[in-house]
Amino acid sequence: MKKLGIYFLVFIFLSLVYCNHNAHAHHNPSFGFAGTAGPITTNPASTIKKGHWAFGLRAEYLKFDTFLNRKLKNFARKRDFIHSGTYFLSPAFGASYGLTDDLTLSLRLPVNVQGSIRDGILNKSGNPTINKLGTAGGLGDLTIFAQYRFLNLKQKALEAAILTGVDIPTGITKVKDLNGDLFGPDHQPGAGSFDPLVGLSVTKLITPKLSFDTNYLYTIAVKGIKDFDAGDLHNYNAALSYRLLDFHKHSHNHTHDNGHIHKHSHKSGRFHAHIHMHSHPHKHSWYSAFALDGIIELNGEWRQKQVFQADNVDKHSGGSLLYVSPGFRIVYKDFASFLSVGIPALRDLNGEQGKPDIRLIFGFGYSL
Repeated sequence: MKKLGIYFLVFIFLSLVYCNHNAHAHHNPSFGFAGTAGPITTNPASTIKKGHWAFGLRAEYLKFDTFLNRKLKNFARKRDFIHSGTYFLSPAFGASYGLTDDLTLSLRLPVNVQGSIRDGILNKSGNPTINKLGTAGGLGDLTIFAQYRFLNLKQKALEAAILTGVDIPTGITKVKDLNGDLFGPDHQPGAGSFDPLVGLSVTKLITPKLSFDTNYLYTIAVKGIKDFDAGDLHNYNAALSYRLLDFHKHSHNHTHDNGHIHKHSHKSGRFHAHIHMHSHPHKHSWYSAFALDGIIELNGEWRQKQVFQADNVDKHSGGSLLYVSPGFRIVYKDFASFLSVGIPALRDLNGEQGKPDIRLIFGFGYSL
């Protein structure tokens, strides 16, 4: 628990650092600095301009419906040793860089925490009892990610991009429970495997203030620690984002023959999505002083069943989830903060599992 406290303090500290500056499932988080509104979990097809950076801190909190002790004991009597956890928390640092106008490189490094894990076991007398395992937490696997925009029809405001990357096994795989034993591979913060991922994103600007985004991402689970296979994962998302408020500053730099520069700015409620740079001596630029986006998303996933050593398939794993996720983003200059509340609409899980309940995604970010 002491180590978990340190991780939490580090997360809070970094959050405060980025609050003094402006910012996408799991992979390639959407920081939302475009001139238009944008999603939180859905990965848009838009890329970062060449030479620009985006940094962010993003946390996901997932609450589970837990099993009662008597139900865990009943599982143990049937020799189904099913675990029950209270929550999952994953704060993560993310960074993206525009290698070209159409190619963005990203990375994501999380801390994964599964809280209050317990299961039913049989004691030496063969009677069922509750085994409190505690909390499993630590540094997770690093994801490196590339997004190539192969379609950019400006007149139709339509973009499409290929997504590809890999999870690198940097995570901790030797966390012990309260009994001094190693947690199972399904509870370790790291997977111990190189898991490739590939996908597709599409973005359509419907009006200057309304955008539609959708993406699909397929993660191939490779055998990791103790030959554990977490199951291939299919993520699919769709989002509508609307810019509710947008206050811009319009600045002019007039260079005269004598070299004197006259500067002035004014605020406007009008919407301008782009920065306009003119080649003649009069330079104009529009930028958001403050913006508020309203967002509604559908976030779905389907995962295959887990496979342990000796090809032992876990019948109590895998299945389908679908969230309806309203949210908002606040943008101030180059700083952004966001919150998404996921409400489960579908929980079609295999066997007996603690079903996910409410899901919160929140964070901060800064663009350069």
